[in-house]
Amino acid sequence: MNRRALVTGGSSGIGAAICRRLAADGWRVAVAGRSPERTAEVADEVGGVAVLGDAEDPTHDPVAAAATALGGLDCAVLNAGVIADRDLAGTDTADWQRLLAVNVLAVHRHALAARAPLSATRGSILITASDAGVWGEPAIAGYSVTKRMALQLMRCLAAEWGPDGVRVNALCPGDTAPGMVTTTAGRRAPGATDDWLPPPLGRTVEAGDVAGAAAFLVGPDAGAITGVGLLVDAGMRASTSGWRIGAGR
Repeated sequence: MNRRALVTGGSSGIGAAICRRLAADGWRVAVAGRSPERTAEVADEVGGVAVLGDAEDPTHDPVAAAATALGGLDCAVLNAGVIADRDLAGTDTADWQRLLAVNVLAVHRHALAARAPLSATRGSILITASDAGVWGEPAIAGYSVTKRMALQLMRCLAAEWGPDGVRVNALCPGDTAPGMVTTTAGRRAPGATDDWLPPPLGRTVEAGDVAGAAAFLVGPDAGAITGVGLLVDAGMRASTSGWRIGAGR
């Protein structure tokens, strides 16, 4: 079967892992990213096509570019994101503007662009949210708020577009290696995520774990699933003291 996918933020981390997993499962993949070098590298690796552009740019339309290059779309994985390592008091207007532009407005814009091609194929949208959107994380408060918004956006889209045959779901990764590198202040320094707490399963979630969940949600076995935010967090959110369970092991 000729299945075609767009993955935004596909040049590194979780996005690159999703590109690799979908390609291994037989999908043709359009890899969207800002870096010409990294985007081309992942696209070449998976035998896909590179779509260059910044999700923050309202004139950038990776959906149209991907649909043209692939001859249509069967899923859009809206994974591009940015984080701010600040509490609410330290999150300034510039931080909020970028967090909202990338984590919410770009997701909405790209979903709207994907509606028509995905309606034609009864395809799906998968949004990368976060466990920080499930409960509040004060150290990354603005990010946490925007990921909660992304989850509510997913649910509204699922309800609206179900009659069109378009499924809309979200992934909520916990602390995932490799960690996010794009912040409102630039790129994170090496070691910035080394203080993660151990979840009940006793290991850090890896990008491949999230990619496996993504492959399921956009695949035929999830044909009756829409409006779902799936936690991939090794059990951290199973308890209000999940990290203590992990630490005890």
